[in-house]
Amino acid sequence: MVKRLFSGQTALLTAATSFAITSLFVKLASRYYSGLFISASRFAIGIVLCAAMIVARKPRLERSTLAMVLLRGGLGVVSMAATYIAISLTGPGRAILLTNIYPVFVGISGALFFKEKMSPKILASLVLCTIGAVFVVRDKSGASFLGDIVALVGAVTAGISVNIVRKASVAGVDPFILYLAPCVFGLGLFAVAPLPSSAGTPVGMLLLFGVGAGAFLAQALMTYGYKTVPANKGSISFYWETALTVALGAIFAGETLNMMFLAGLCFILLGLWVNRSPALDRR
Repeated sequence: MVKRLFSGQTALLTAATSFAITSLFVKLASRYYSGLFISASRFAIGIVLCAAMIVARKPRLERSTLAMVLLRGGLGVVSMAATYIAISLTGPGRAILLTNIYPVFVGISGALFFKEKMSPKILASLVLCTIGAVFVVRDKSGASFLGDIVALVGAVTAGISVNIVRKASVAGVDPFILYLAPCVFGLGLFAVAPLPSSAGTPVGMLLLFGVGAGAFLAQALMTYGYKTVPANKGSISFYWETALTVALGAIFAGETLNMMFLAGLCFILLGLWVNRSPALDRR
């Protein structure tokens, strides 16, 4: 029962939920701070939380995996920062939609660099989820073109980074060491991030902490999930993040739901079912 509850796929879907809540916090926090400052603060909070877990667990880092950890750090900081900046420039729904195209780049980079195979089942679920993601968020006039480009940069780098997370997890790298790497790299953002004129309101500071803690939880769950789930299959689960982000935006940030959203949600749920159905594995 415990193994089923904390299966790899369950961990990935829980991570996607945590990412969606974090995206809402990012958008709300952008009323008080710039996207770069929010991203840098997230990394600072991540360092504190990761350090606490590493001290408690005392994991080992093998020299043979050091290159993967450093590569994860460099690509991770670009993809994470790009996503947060895009959210602040456009909105959580649109930014997450564009960023969550990254499963396409997971499959492409996996096939090119990591010898991952794409089965017909994964391709079918990918197509369904992609259709759903396009339906979920309709194009908004006046949306920031720069925000769209930044989100796409995040999608490309995230696609490559997911494969590295998968390989490092299988190699036994501790999830908190893996997340610590981009957090350390990300501290450099404080050098270029516009600093707030004041410490901010208690609400703003609470939102900043929510961003850091939510991202920490999501990253740990994601790394745990990829220990047993192939990257090109597991990444499709994060299309759920798109639908949930828009739903949360409608409830708490004033975004409007319509029939396009409901149709997209149906496609996403169907794609997730295809991705997870054990019956289809036997066909």
